[in-house]
Amino acid sequence: MTGKYIQILKGCISLIITVAVLYAGQAVWRNYAIDLPLDKALNKIEGVEEVAWDSGNSINGSMSIYVKLGSISNLQKTYEEINKIIEQTLKGREYSLEITDDRSPELEQAYYDIHHFVQKSIVDGDFPTLEVKVREKAGTIEAKAKVYVDEQNIYIQIDKKDSSLFAVTKRQKV
Repeated sequence: MTGKYIQILKGCISLIITVAVLYAGQAVWRNYAIDLPLDKALNKIEGVEEVAWDSGNSINGSMSIYVKLGSISNLQKTYEEINKIIEQTLKGREYSLEITDDRSPELEQAYYDIHHFVQKSIVDGDFPTLEVKVREKAGTIEAKAKVYVDEQNIYIQIDKKDSSLFAVTKRQKV
């Protein structure tokens, strides 16, 4: 009976060691194959101030990536560059990208005041009117605004002194 007990104990210890080694291997792989290259590549992009992410619970799970932007000249170009690097690094793994900024309450209120025009332009495709409304609202608070549109997104950039608001809105539901 004691021989059987020792065999079971050895099996349990082996299982625990195997799981620990596999977990450590996964952590090392994630660090050197994804995290470090992604962090290094994204921080090379002009205007990127901070990068953070949540890798989820599994290797194949969706990853949430948060990029804080500082002063940039073209939100669409920067966003596309960030997406390209993420896609190259993650090699097909699902991810969501969230752009953060240093918006002030005044800029946030200005965006709130025009967000319904953003949603309306998604439905009716009237992007010239959207641009006029965004620039008018920015002008009332003495800020500068830029609107970019491509097949996937609407990009709104509002800058005033040391504050910036960057909003990326999907045009199509995927």
